[in-house]
Amino acid sequence: MLFLIDYENVGIAGMKGCDYLDGQDHVIIFYSESSKHMEQRALEDITASGCTFEICKLCKPGKNALDFYIASKLGELTGQGQEGTAVIISNDSGFQAVRDYWEKRAARKRRVLVSPSIEDGIISGNENNERTAELRRLRQKLGIGAYYSNYKEEKRIRTVLQKLFEGTEFESRIEEIQNMIEGKEKSAKIIYLSSLRLFGRKNGLEVYNTIKSSGELQRVKSI
Repeated sequence: MLFLIDYENVGIAGMKGCDYLDGQDHVIIFYSESSKHMEQRALEDITASGCTFEICKLCKPGKNALDFYIASKLGELTGQGQEGTAVIISNDSGFQAVRDYWEKRAARKRRVLVSPSIEDGIISGNENNERTAELRRLRQKLGIGAYYSNYKEEKRIRTVLQKLFEGTEFESRIEEIQNMIEGKEKSAKIIYLSSLRLFGRKNGLEVYNTIKSSGELQRVKSI
């Protein structure tokens, strides 16, 4: 994806999601003398991503000057054969005209999006890839109370497991055991087979029987 960032307009808020950039992206930051500083972590995330990275500083201040820079650069890159989705990172509604031009009037239609941040741009791009799926997952709305109840239950289970396997050879593998018994639709048979797969037949049976014998875990799973 191509990201044209109106940094003077969005500031550091527009850089949210820069840790999800990758080597297939092209990032251009447009800025002015009044907006020439950015948090180090954002710049390091950009360079660490392996993306194509450019900057463009405004030569002379003027009304909507950076907007014209961005529109011009988009036209330049498109003329050079740039393909794929382009995202203008800005809160300026005037960029909708740029989007409409490439969608309706250009000889070859191009997909141009306008988003307030890199993260929003990635999601709006709707690419079928891991980063888009992960960002959508992270942005799901969860009930605070229900989430906290699950959190407390997970801590309780961890404490029970630590006591059950304290001093055994499985003491260092508590996280694996907890992941094995938690989750939706995990019957006793599934947990049993998972234990054999993770620890081998003999040890897996020992782990399973230890869990099964614990009265403190009976109400968690049908073990």
